[in-house]
Amino acid sequence: MLFVAEYEFGWEMLEAVVAKRIEWGEAQAEGFRFVGEYVWQDHDPPFRGVAIIDADDVEPLNAFVLHYGPTLKIRLHPATDVASGIGMVGGGTSRPRARGAKKSKRR
Repeated sequence: MLFVAEYEFGWEMLEAVVAKRIEWGEAQAEGFRFVGEYVWQDHDPPFRGVAIIDADDVEPLNAFVLHYGPTLKIRLHPATDVASGIGMVGGGTSRPRARGAKKSKRR
């Protein structure tokens, strides 16, 4: 299953976050895999990032969050790739009617 982890942290946690990230490379839970990870500098908070994670179940995600503890503010979201998402909603061949639109009467 794919998950998106959005995270943020400040200057005061930079050293701890870098250390935790290096440690996670060694302590990574079984069933957890980074698909991609990106970080950028911002204004407030100074650092933000996003990681795409492939996890077999919730335990590796819990281990990930617990590993970082209070050094990061993390939000996790289940995700899917766009093609699979379109397939889940019927292949994208039909469009929902706009609110207030009436069904046409066929004769």
